[in-house]
Amino acid sequence: MARLLVFLAILACFCQAIYAEYSTEYTADKDYLLKQKRIYNIVYHLSQPEIVAPDLFKEGQAWEIKANIDSYTNSTAVTEFLHHWKNGMLPRGALYSMFYPLLLHETMALFRLFWYAKDFETFYKTALWARAHINEGMFYTAFAQAVIRRPDTKYIRLPAPYEIYPYSFFNSEVLEKAHHPKRFGIMESKGDIETYFIPANYSGWYLNLDSDEEHKLSYFTEDIGLSTYYMYYRLEYPFWLNSEEFHLTKGYRGGEYLYGHKQLWNRYFLERLSNDLGYVEDFDWDREFHTGYFPTMTFHNSFPYPQRSHWTRFPEYKYKYIQKVKDYEFRISAAIDSGFLLKEDGKWVNIYTPEGFNYLGNVIEGNKDSLNLPFYGSFDFYTRKILGFNLEPNNPYQIIPSALEYYDTSMRDPAFYRLYKRIFNYWCRYKDHMKAYKNEEVIFPEFKIESVVIDKIQTYFDEYETPIGAGLSVESEKEAESMQIKVRQYRLNHKPFKFHFTVNSEKATKAVMRIFLGPKYDPHHKLYDFRDSYKYFYELDQWILDLNAGMNKIERSSQEFFFTTPDLEPSDIFYKRLMKAIQGESFKYQGHLYGFPQRLTLPKGKKEGMPFQFFVYICPMTSEAFKYSSRIFGDYLLEPKPFGFPLDRPIYEFKFDGPNMFFKDVNIFHKDEYELNVTH
Repeated sequence: MARLLVFLAILACFCQAIYAEYSTEYTADKDYLLKQKRIYNIVYHLSQPEIVAPDLFKEGQAWEIKANIDSYTNSTAVTEFLHHWKNGMLPRGALYSMFYPLLLHETMALFRLFWYAKDFETFYKTALWARAHINEGMFYTAFAQAVIRRPDTKYIRLPAPYEIYPYSFFNSEVLEKAHHPKRFGIMESKGDIETYFIPANYSGWYLNLDSDEEHKLSYFTEDIGLSTYYMYYRLEYPFWLNSEEFHLTKGYRGGEYLYGHKQLWNRYFLERLSNDLGYVEDFDWDREFHTGYFPTMTFHNSFPYPQRSHWTRFPEYKYKYIQKVKDYEFRISAAIDSGFLLKEDGKWVNIYTPEGFNYLGNVIEGNKDSLNLPFYGSFDFYTRKILGFNLEPNNPYQIIPSALEYYDTSMRDPAFYRLYKRIFNYWCRYKDHMKAYKNEEVIFPEFKIESVVIDKIQTYFDEYETPIGAGLSVESEKEAESMQIKVRQYRLNHKPFKFHFTVNSEKATKAVMRIFLGPKYDPHHKLYDFRDSYKYFYELDQWILDLNAGMNKIERSSQEFFFTTPDLEPSDIFYKRLMKAIQGESFKYQGHLYGFPQRLTLPKGKKEGMPFQFFVYICPMTSEAFKYSSRIFGDYLLEPKPFGFPLDRPIYEFKFDGPNMFFKDVNIFHKDEYELNVTH
């Protein structure tokens, strides 16, 4: 995850802390509003374009790509796509995943067609054509990426993915009831619209899972906001896009991949501690895989998601991938230990340099910026294919992907966390080869954190409503417009809280403050040694502020944490606001599409309170901040320090007890141990 900064002006006693902010709220003009409306209409009932919005279907049918080749800036890209189309592509209605080479190749061809459209009008007509002809999953993958990337669709919002394809976010029981809302739903009429509410449990609530305690975490691993975040996180730098051609930021792509997954793994580990679960076990490719997975989910064609039994050996048809992964692991480990990566041109590159961490991340992910993709391959790509335990297809267009072969379902499978523990270990192995920070690199006696006071921290479960009707089949356009189907589900949340800091500064200066949350006790309830636990601390916040000489009183709210966002506004409410704005009302929108769910900032804790530890760190701005620009997460100022600084290197003798550091013990109370998995 990128270390992005969100800043607000805070007035306090004795000082004024000033936050430089780039991500802002904008007022929409007519052009933005019309584009936003058209983008929403394209993905509305995506699987039934001829039934819902038939006028758009006819408009798409009328567009001829070959006849309008001059409307694209790259004729070669158009010709390549038409070659795919002429020779047959994945049929509509078939299952899709980008983790199959032929389907990925077709997706790239479609995306390039969208990308090279000369203007928005051409892009829009091309999208209408593709909506009518191309497989729905392939279309959405390429279309969403184009909306995120194209200059003329900046800050245009896509509907939440769980509204478009609820099959990736809710179990088969919920979807079966949603297909028969009048029988199983709770009906509430609002004007001419009938609204049916479907109560939702988490997957597997009715299974006997005494032998698998992982289900205790289902409220976290199956949270639709978390899955949406991970999908957007991987859309930020798709492994299949080249930075040069598609204007991706190259300087920290690999570093973001490694640090972002480390952050997610740390957050998962804190949730495990809240549920008295132990360490995540390691695995061996030549032995049984410990953790099973029973998704109780189905695809739109009623095929069930593949499952994995506990303590199962890897099937023989996965051996070809296992050999690849073993080779890649050996080469990656050798690169970390030797300090050098072998480039495709035969030259060696030192990875213990400021750029080296980024090179390593690109190689492990196996993205298009890898220094040597043929040699180092893609550990991420092939490991997912192994751990999913799904069958290999006989026909490239008849696949049954596993949950790991979609970004929006990956985090539901416990194997995801075993995979990224492996990658987390590569992070640690790399950092272990680096020298620990010297005292003068992390201790700044000109600052002293005098006190840290935190409001009472309390988590709870509350009920959310999610519209999913746009992702379900309807008999007619009238039915789509006159009936809504919403899912009600309990999700983890916490009450807003504030930090109150007192910082003494020798002089007026610009500084950076960071807040980390980590474990106080290990899974065996023994007090952690910080030299062991530092690697599990999760970075909550980071911001730049101006300090006055002397005592500074500073407040920071949990609702101001960088990189977090509230739940997405439901599309039905958003679209009504949009239509009113087209009629003349003011319409505000954010300079980012999404972020980490604000609700999930904190682990659940316990009813009687569970001890955790905050680590607060302040240091001077030693270099000029630079602007980080993300089409998904917004535009922010970024301090040029390593990801996770100062907890990104091993800690040996130094105890992190400088005056500019502060450890604060805290209890996280869970308001009510609500029994989630009960029948309704």
